[in-house]
Amino acid sequence: MPHLCVIGTRGIPEFVGGVETICEKLYPGIVANSSIFRVTVLSRIAFNGETDYHFEGIRVKVLKALKIKGIETFIHTLVALVYARCFVHPTIVHLHGIGPGFFSFLSRCLGFKTIVTHHSPDYKRPKWKWHGKLILKLGELFTVLFANKIVCVSQSVYDDLGAKYNFLMSKRVVIRNAGSLTNLNSSGTNALNELGLSKRRYILAVGRLDKTKGFDDLISAYKMSNCSDMKLVIVGSNYVEDSYVKSLKQNKSERIIFAGTRIGPELSDLYKNAALLVNPSYMEGFCLVLAEGLSATIPIIATAIPPHKEFALKAESYFKRGDIYELAEKLSVDDYSIFRNENAEGLQEKNTWELNIQQHIDVFNSVL
Repeated sequence: MPHLCVIGTRGIPEFVGGVETICEKLYPGIVANSSIFRVTVLSRIAFNGETDYHFEGIRVKVLKALKIKGIETFIHTLVALVYARCFVHPTIVHLHGIGPGFFSFLSRCLGFKTIVTHHSPDYKRPKWKWHGKLILKLGELFTVLFANKIVCVSQSVYDDLGAKYNFLMSKRVVIRNAGSLTNLNSSGTNALNELGLSKRRYILAVGRLDKTKGFDDLISAYKMSNCSDMKLVIVGSNYVEDSYVKSLKQNKSERIIFAGTRIGPELSDLYKNAALLVNPSYMEGFCLVLAEGLSATIPIIATAIPPHKEFALKAESYFKRGDIYELAEKLSVDDYSIFRNENAEGLQEKNTWELNIQQHIDVFNSVL
């Protein structure tokens, strides 16, 4: 039975982050839909104090590694690969991100079929200093050179990679993340009452509290707008309470609510009862937030960046990245239903987790 080893996630389940959300959905589905694969996830953070446990048919083993700011994932990947060779003995190693992709060559040398998922060009994030950017850029190059297969989570990631490295194209494949919400039809939770919200009387934003997500732009635009009858709810957190997070939370008020991390039925409730979803992000690989918003069939506005444009929203649903004045104008309209995107909702409805899982199974089978 082929053994799949996953490296590059903080942990599952219920961890904050796009990679973590994807892993939580993907690998249990692979085990459930394919009788030939065993899956072990080598993660970084304990789950409720557990460091060796099973989740929906997959084994999760937490490995400790030196925690050095900026290169923690890099160090953990090296430790995890050595551990995999000595104790797990997998057939395939699935590395998530171009940081772990730095070790594609080592993974191949250790005898593993190596698949790397390229989630985004992370070196573009302003938080990285020169050495971090260098490691990530080399990770992207080594991924191109040495991985057996490269999974790009969106067409924009595929196109961006091809523009830089237009060789060895045949081993690249686009598998768009699904991202559709579950629990949409479940009975309501207490989330709205807890946060003092009424249905259709709040604007929603969801994501990690990170500079590239543009929440500071959204707050500025919200304060400038004429939507005083709408509250602003920001759902998300960060693993580090840095200066950016602290500056955001200084805006906390009765009208600007930081709801923290919400998952499962609570998150679904917050989506489906929102008047409007806003994603002011500066960069994405694949935007899970837009996929979730479309599955909740609510109005959406988002920055006009390629990963957002890939969802084929109506022209009026986009605004220029960083333009708080244009965003404020859109927040001030009388009827947010003009930002509803029925055609895009229909496209997203076809982009299921079942399809995503089968496409990954096909990739894994192709390297056996």
